[in-house]
Amino acid sequence: MQFTEPVMRPPSEAHSLLLRATQGCSYNDCHFCYVSRNHPFMAATVEQFEEEAASRKDAFPEDTPVYLVGANPFVLPAARLRDYIAVLRRHYPRFSRLSMQSRIMDIPGKTDEELAELRRLGLSHLYIGTENGHDGVLKLFNKGNTAADAVGQLLRLDRAGIRYTLFYVLGLGGRGMGRACALATAAMFNQVHPELITTTGMTIFENTPLADMVREGTFVEAGEREKIEELRLFLQELTVDTRYDGIHYLNPLNYRFSNSDAEEKARVLADIDEVLATCSDEELELMVSRGQMRSL
Repeated sequence: MQFTEPVMRPPSEAHSLLLRATQGCSYNDCHFCYVSRNHPFMAATVEQFEEEAASRKDAFPEDTPVYLVGANPFVLPAARLRDYIAVLRRHYPRFSRLSMQSRIMDIPGKTDEELAELRRLGLSHLYIGTENGHDGVLKLFNKGNTAADAVGQLLRLDRAGIRYTLFYVLGLGGRGMGRACALATAAMFNQVHPELITTTGMTIFENTPLADMVREGTFVEAGEREKIEELRLFLQELTVDTRYDGIHYLNPLNYRFSNSDAEEKARVLADIDEVLATCSDEELELMVSRGQMRSL
């Protein structure tokens, strides 16, 4: 079978060597996600992986950062990941960073010893779709884990020395749930040690169970004001020493700062307050134009 899914990467991997590890998502049952829905899950053989790695040697230095492409390559057995890393060591012996995406429930498939070994071999960073810390919302969207599951598995990564970026979808709870989601998600993140937290604004895409939920009336989308209020409360309650990066086209407002920089954080909160105080609901909706994003 040939890979059919377009290559996607986080913005921070713009200068990394992108190597196909998997396509699709091994779970592929989160009700809001549209990204991999039409692509069957499959993994590159070690031979395929080596062929691609070798073919890119003239374009990337030996110390290049590497990103393994796919919705959740970390679901693969530790033995397969070790084989991929061995290939990288042959062709890029001083690669500076190895990253990939993971679901929370991909992590329990590795023992503590395997996590530590993968870190020792060079796996340094995971992007993890935590999405929300409210158990009711996680259940509504069939994420397959609870907030307690997330905390427990992220602490295992902390102990293994594997850094990670966490994701939070503003508005995932729907209308009236912004405050509860902000408090629950901040409480979850404050228990662990993310290198970076990034947000996106909830956007309803067609050909997803969420779109059906909207048509059936079982989900009502939060407005942009509530999403912004949710962001403000989340940032206010976030105490962990981390960085926040909200520069994303799906966000209602875009900020980037260190959570340990009290002055900068205060400026961000004040700016959010000004937006909320001076913009009407109609202006906030037009500012984001989320309806147009649904066609992207």
